[in-house]
Amino acid sequence: MTISREEYVVRLNRIRQAMEGEGLDALLVYSWKRGQVRYVSGYTPNYIANAAMVVITQGRDPTLIIRFPFDLERARSMCWFADVRASGDMSALGRDAAARLHNLHLDEGRIGLVSGDGTMDELPYTLYRQLRNDLPQAVFSDARSLAMDLRLIKSPSEFALLKQSARVADAAVEAAGEAVAPGVSEYDLVSIAEAAARSAGADSYLVAIASRGSRELIGPPENKAVEPGSTVILEVAVQVDGYWTQVARTFAVDEPTAEQRAIYEAAYRAYAAAVDAICLTAPLGAVGRAAHAVLEDAGYSDYVEHDVGHGIGLDLPEPPSVGVNVERPIQARLVLVLHPAVRVPGVGGAFVGGTVLVTDDGPRAIHEIPERLI
Repeated sequence: MTISREEYVVRLNRIRQAMEGEGLDALLVYSWKRGQVRYVSGYTPNYIANAAMVVITQGRDPTLIIRFPFDLERARSMCWFADVRASGDMSALGRDAAARLHNLHLDEGRIGLVSGDGTMDELPYTLYRQLRNDLPQAVFSDARSLAMDLRLIKSPSEFALLKQSARVADAAVEAAGEAVAPGVSEYDLVSIAEAAARSAGADSYLVAIASRGSRELIGPPENKAVEPGSTVILEVAVQVDGYWTQVARTFAVDEPTAEQRAIYEAAYRAYAAAVDAICLTAPLGAVGRAAHAVLEDAGYSDYVEHDVGHGIGLDLPEPPSVGVNVERPIQARLVLVLHPAVRVPGVGGAFVGGTVLVTDDGPRAIHEIPERLI
């Protein structure tokens, strides 16, 4: 399953409708690492210093301008529309975008800038300065929310890609979990997860670990071995055909203690409560509050590690945040990662959850998460 040309056309039409509603004559969509350019064009600038911009207007076909000429062949094969060009450096990227708008007689128009989302803003000063210099009469406005509001609501094709991604993430975390044993290094466990993800079809992956789950937060692997009696926490995110999913799992190194089981089961119940609290039009804060209520009832409210979750899709993470005070209403076809975490120092820790699709019929968790610590 991939995104079809017809779906890209639908996206473009929706963007143009949103532009019209905000009185924009043109939209400049810029990406370095985030997924905004891919969302509208199909192209992702996946080299270290590569970047790209899409010029969208009401009356003409879009234009994709990439930084590196050597990537033109790949860009043209991925992009669904025909006008694909290369600039060479960041200033030239701005000059070429400005020249395109000048040729369309829009150099005095209202121009929206999309340069990231609520998680990250990627627009470099060099590029912004070039646009302002070359389009001195234009009125620029921040249009990140215009693009992100459209991106948050996923299509059936995107749901299918997310399910495929979740299967790969589950395979990766299971492979690493099966290798958990005293003396195994964090490097080895992460390597096993990464190899399993790649062999199952992942384009990219990110694996974080805490081999001493009662004493450490998850993070990049370190050169240390799994200790007897500990809990190992793994967070695996994979990207398949552009779409990320994320799963958080906890494994006992030996027969878990009663306290370790209790911590895990509380975290799992909090995850399940968060999923069950997903109800269309309810505020996202209700999801966060449901998870926190379970942890408070279990006596772990002082040991919660971080917020309950976040959005996901073309990027990791995406808006919205899932916290106790978030008032944004839940909409059909949102995609959320829900992963409550508890750490009782010196006793045990658990990080449990994964990606959840919000369908018209309710939430659908797409990872296999065991109810008991294994």
